[in-house]
Amino acid sequence: MGDIWAGVAAVSAAISALVVIVASFFAYSQIREARSARHVNLLLSFQEKYHSPMARGFRYRLLSGEFGPPEEFDPARLGVDDFHSFWQLHDQLEMLGVLVDRRLLDFDLVLACFHRSPPQVWAAIEPYILTRRTVASPLEGQHFEKLVRRYQASSALQTRYWARSTVL
Repeated sequence: MGDIWAGVAAVSAAISALVVIVASFFAYSQIREARSARHVNLLLSFQEKYHSPMARGFRYRLLSGEFGPPEEFDPARLGVDDFHSFWQLHDQLEMLGVLVDRRLLDFDLVLACFHRSPPQVWAAIEPYILTRRTVASPLEGQHFEKLVRRYQASSALQTRYWARSTVL
């Protein structure tokens, strides 16, 4: 009789272990799904503000050189609305950089959705931000710059990949 109960206990332990393993895989998949949903929600929220007509109009004017070349760009010379639009744009891209840096938002998702804009904006304001670091805050735009460096590294990797694949 003891052997039967030992067998039942062994089968019960094996079934329990299997249930724990299955539950762990299910929990892991739920965590991944929640993380993906968070990434998408963050990105959609960002995109809504970033692509508003006012924000789009300001970016177009900035990137077309309406406010002067990057070396001469100075938000202090902008009107009140443009000044606000500039700092809103800068803050949005800095926040995007923070979210990517802290792995709260996947960089590949950002790259897929905003494949050109952040590096272009950085190129238009970089001299101003670097100057501001010396006179206002050494932390000014650091996450935005780091984000742009990731874009550049990603672009270099893609270029090497495509160059290699065309040779093969």
